[in-house]
Amino acid sequence: MKRMICTLLAALMLLGASAVAEGQKLTEALMIYEDYDGNREEQTVLDEETLSELQDMLLRARKNKAQLENCTMNCTLFCTMEDGALYDFAVATDGCPYITDKTADQTYRLSDEDDARLWEIFDIVQEAMGYDAAWVLNW
Repeated sequence: MKRMICTLLAALMLLGASAVAEGQKLTEALMIYEDYDGNREEQTVLDEETLSELQDMLLRARKNKAQLENCTMNCTLFCTMEDGALYDFAVATDGCPYITDKTADQTYRLSDEDDARLWEIFDIVQEAMGYDAAWVLNW
């Protein structure tokens, strides 16, 4: 009976753990963009070096919990780990540096550098989004 309870507690702890756990490598990242005008784009990253960089960005963001501030979240980022686990994030597409772990319903703030790098990595998706109002308003 004790073993069963310990096993259940361990399983609950694993389920409640934040996405992209340390110790597991990210093996694939797929970002999908869809908006209300019917625009859609997707981009997959398989490069080990870029995936490692992306995983580090997500781990850093996990330390910066945030409240979503009326940001448009039209991108979904699916991260596949080496054990086959799939993590689902919503990504802000309006210039906000926020990413939401959809499993835990927790929002995190990316650093400005990491947010810029995220869009360098997923440049094809960013092109499909058109212009960023922040860029136009800051001219």
